[in-house]
This record gives sequence, structure tokens and C-alpha cells, in this order.
Amino acid sequence: MTSNSPSIASARGRIVAIAGMAWLEARRTRLPWLVLGLATAALLASVFARSLTITESARVQTAFLAAGCRFAAIFVIGLHVLASQLREGQDRVTELLLSLDLNRIEYLAGRALGHMGVAAAIAVVFWLPLAWIAPTGPGLAWLASLVLEAWVVVAAALFAATSMTQLMPAATFVFALYLLARSVSTIVLVATATPFVESGWSHELFGGVLRGLALVLPDLARFTQADWLLGHPPTAGLVAMLAVQALLYVALLLAAAAIDLYRKNF
Repeated sequence: MTSNSPSIASARGRIVAIAGMAWLEARRTRLPWLVLGLATAALLASVFARSLTITESARVQTAFLAAGCRFAAIFVIGLHVLASQLREGQDRVTELLLSLDLNRIEYLAGRALGHMGVAAAIAVVFWLPLAWIAPTGPGLAWLASLVLEAWVVVAAALFAATSMTQLMPAATFVFALYLLARSVSTIVLVATATPFVESGWSHELFGGVLRGLALVLPDLARFTQADWLLGHPPTAGLVAMLAVQALLYVALLLAAAAIDLYRKNF
């Protein structure tokens, strides 16, 4: 027990150091100003949308702002993680770090921890405009759900950046996965419950494939709903279920990234 304590403390220190590098990189780029600018733009756009409505103007503004902030946060987080990881790989920084007294699990854990911290900070910035107009309790639940959703995107981006070397294919994979996870429940419902589709073996096969896909993917349509801020707050059980689901998929994606990282020769 005593002999293992220094090695555990040393590994923890290396992971924290790698995480600090990711945090420092985010601070030194124009990312903070970009996030503040987008959050301000979303707020101003929601005020404009409110001015166009005759009734239910406050609800329209809240729904518009919630949807805009969610989309902007996920888009910025995904692109930032991909650009950071791919740039580090192209500059041979990853090879340099792994040539030191640092194993690949510690490197991946540090990068994941750092990017998840940055993602949580970005989510808080995009939540601030909503904090002024939304109820406190549902607003905090919305923020927690956005952080969990962002962590899933971070894990997907780490996996894509580990497996691919170009930004466009990696970004296409991450955002296609996100959009599919957001809409797979609706796709299954439309494809299997519409009265305009004739039943048959092809319809049953297609429906089975879609249902299987829905079981594999995270149901992101249940995360960070604007409806929570409009008088239908989530229950504690729902938030806990979303947290378990998000952390499970984060673990699976990071495990896949670790396997791919160990397959590479540095």
C-alpha cells in the first residue's frame, strides 16, 4: 500500500498537468472572446425575436435563447476539442509527451479532464443569459444537462481526433453522431408508426435496424430541453438518469479512444 502511494500520486500529478495544458491552451486562444461574443449575440437575437411576437413574448424569447445557446455551445466545444487535438498531433506534441514518463491512459485522461473543464466553463457562459430570464431551479437543471451533453461531445471529439488526422472528416463524424443522437427517436417514430408506409419484411427490417441504432446511441433529445424553462421542470430522477447515461457514453467513447491510441506507433 505504501509503495504504491507515490506512484499513484505521481500519476495523478501527471494527469492534472496534462489537464492544465488543455485549460491554458483554451485561455490563451481567442476562445473566451468567441464564447462571450456568441452568448451576447444569442441574447440580442432572442430580444429581437421577442420584439416580433405579439403574445407569449417571454416564452418565445426563452425558448429561442435556450435553443440558440445549446447549439452554439455544442458547436464551439466540438470544434475546439477537435482543433486542439489535431493541432497537437500535427505539431508532434503528442509524440513528445508520450516519449516522457507518461503512459497513454494518463495522457488521454488528462486531455479529457482538461477539455471537460473547458466545456463546463463554456456551458456556464452560455447559461448566463438564460439565468436572467429563466427560473432558477429549472435553469440549473438545464445547465447541468448541457454540461453532461457537452461531455459526451468532448468524448466523441477525442475519439474522432485519435482515429482521424484531418479536421473535416473528424468534425463530420462528431456532428453527424450528435445530430443522429438528437433525432434518432423521431426518426424511429416516423419510420415505424406512419400510416402511409405499407407493412412488409423490408419495413420490419428497417424498423428493427433503427430501433437497434436508438438503443446504441445516447438519447440526446431528452437532454437540455427548452421546455424545462417554460413551466415543465425535470424531475430529479430524470436528471440522474441523464447523468448516468451521459457518463456511460463518455466512458465508452474514451475507452474506444484509448484502444485506438494504443494501436498507434509513436
